Formats: sequence, C-alpha cells, structure tokens
Amino acid sequence: MPAHRSTGLWIVGFVGVAAVAGGLVFVAGSKGTRLSKVEITFDETTPLSALTQPLRESDARALTALFQKTITKPDAKPTLMTDAEGAEWVEAIKALRTGFPKFGSYGRASALTTLGRVFQRFVVEDSPSCWSAMLAPAHDLLNSGLADENLDVRVTSLMEIGKLWSWVPGSKMLPVEEYNVSIWKDGFSGPVVRRLADREPKARGAAVACLGYNPVTAVATEAIAYLDDPASSDVRKQVMVSFASRRSILSEDAILKMMYDKDPSIPPVAELILKTRGLTQEQISLGSMIFHPKPEIRASLIPLLKERSDVDPTTWLIQLSRDTDESVRMSAVDALAARQSPEIGKRLAEMATTDKSAEVRRAASKHILPGSEKTAALPPLPGSPSLNPKAN
Repeated sequence: MPAHRSTGLWIVGFVGVAAVAGGLVFVAGSKGTRLSKVEITFDETTPLSALTQPLRESDARALTALFQKTITKPDAKPTLMTDAEGAEWVEAIKALRTGFPKFGSYGRASALTTLGRVFQRFVVEDSPSCWSAMLAPAHDLLNSGLADENLDVRVTSLMEIGKLWSWVPGSKMLPVEEYNVSIWKDGFSGPVVRRLADREPKARGAAVACLGYNPVTAVATEAIAYLDDPASSDVRKQVMVSFASRRSILSEDAILKMMYDKDPSIPPVAELILKTRGLTQEQISLGSMIFHPKPEIRASLIPLLKERSDVDPTTWLIQLSRDTDESVRMSAVDALAARQSPEIGKRLAEMATTDKSAEVRRAASKHILPGSEKTAALPPLPGSPSLNPKAN
C-alpha cells in the first residue's frame, strides 16, 4: 500500500482516530473535526494495485512510479512473472489507457514508452497467458499516440510500434491467439503508413524507420517512395539506412541514384551501403554514371562496357536503351546491335515500335533479328547482383 504522511499530526494511544480517504485525513478530537491534506507518494516500491486508480485519474506521480517499475538493469536476468503479477500489469495498462488523454505531452510519450517495456516483460519464456488482454488497450494507446498533436508523442508511438512488429509472447500460443496477434499488428499498418505524410520531417523519418522493421514486404515497401522526399535529406537517408539490408525492397539502382543527391551527406551513405552489399569501388563508379544528371556522361559509359568481364554489359545497355535522352538511346542501339542475343533482339524489336523518337525507331528496326518478339522483359537494373564479378 502507498505510504501516507500527514504534517504535524501525531496519534498517540486513544487521543484521536485517523482515517485515510482520497488523500485526506479526518481527525476527531476534543476540539472537533479538522481536515488535513495528505501528500501521497509513489515510487518503484509501490504495489501495482495501488497505482491503477491514480493512473485512471492521470496522476503523473503514478505514471512515474509505473515507468520506474519497468526499468531493468542491463545485466539483470529476466525473471518469470506469476499469473497474479501478470494480471496486475494488465490492469495497469488498462488504467493507463483511461488516463492517457489527460496526461501532458511528456506524460503521454512516457506512457507509450512504458507500454512498450511492459510488453517486453511478457516475452520471457512461460510468461503468464493474460498478455492477450493487453492487445486492445495497447492498440488504443498507440493509435492515439500516432494521431497526437505533439510531435514527440507521435515519434514515440512509431518507435514502440516498430519494436512490436516482431513481438511474440513467451507463453505458447494457440492458433487463434497467433491469428489475433497477426490481426492486431496489421491494425497498425494503415495508421503508420499515413504518418509517412506527416508535416514534420522527424515524424516522417520515424515512420520510415518503423516500417523498416515491418516484416511484411507489401507494407514496408510503402516507405521507399520517400527516398525522393523533396523536403528532408534526413528522411531520404533514413530510407537507405532502414532498408540497407532489404535488397528485395531497396534495389542497388535506387541506391546508385542517391550518389547524386543534392545533400552532400547522402552519397557517402549510399556508397557505404553498396560496398556492404558486395560492390567494388569501380562497379560503384560505373553504376553511378548510368544515373548521372548529364546525358553526355551517361552516354560515355557505353564504350566503356565493351571489354568489361566483371559486369554484364547487356543488362547495362538495355537499361541505357530506356534513357530519357534520345542521344543516349541511339548510342545504346548501336552497342546492342553489335552484341545480338535473343534478349537484345526483343529489346530492339520493342524500340523499333514503341520508342518516342522516329530516328531511334528507324535505327532499331535495322537490327531486328527474324522472329524477335515485340516486347522485352525489363531486365535487372545495373545495380542488381549481375554487377558482381563473374567467375573465371
């Protein structure tokens, strides 16, 4: 029970009787009844059961005590909760949901951090099965945080959701519980994706980072569009960092384009990621040329490909044949015609019928092989694994 303290009040023997109610002490004595305010204190030793009602009433002191209870020492071994302790934590989270709207902005952010820490308590093996009762209040708390008017609260909510994408309880789940957890997590996807359009760059970056932890490719891919965020280099950088290891979502060609970002801090990050993926410095330099802003630089890459054995020239030439500049496409036609293969024949046939330049169409039509199909599949872009050196 919470410790109670009354200033200037001493009760000895049967002189007076004190009753604590709502923080007030009523003292009956020979001079009548007088009212004294008691300052209730909360700390990490306060039982969880004593915090629930104050949390419902948005008592910041109770929230501080609850937060302190979630702090664990770095070297501390995880301890198994009893069913009774688990039930108390669940009730605390339900109380936190009730009191959440009336906390200050700092309190709301702290409440969301506390929520995330409580979930981590339930990952210990053989943890109480009452964890499922936290899903609904947690959903309300985190979605409220995503829509909060305060930037730090929105960012905190995104950070905590990012940690929960891979969360599973320590207790064995029934099939229906696995389904419910999956649906619960999916319920955050839409609100998080909408935060990509947040007016504040810090929140957009946090949304990108959050989606970077989402294991569902279709959901996580939504963040890739912000590789072109026009207002914030931090957001563009966050996309690269968050998806650096997810090759199926962030391709090498997309990273190579960032070598010419207007913010000078972006190209070194892009180069580091490409090297981490196994590209050599020379391959990065060549690959960067294909996305150079100047068409003459892009065209100058074509003759450099003739004698290359460490890259697949066909892949690169087909990419250059789709360049926005007519002169680059014309140079690519001649280079493709000199190599000839079924794949190249398909691309030349496609150019002969669909290129927007009449001159390019005429040049391509001269090199069409008999039986070439009218369309060619889009090949891997120059940043693909085909950039890797070939075995001798």
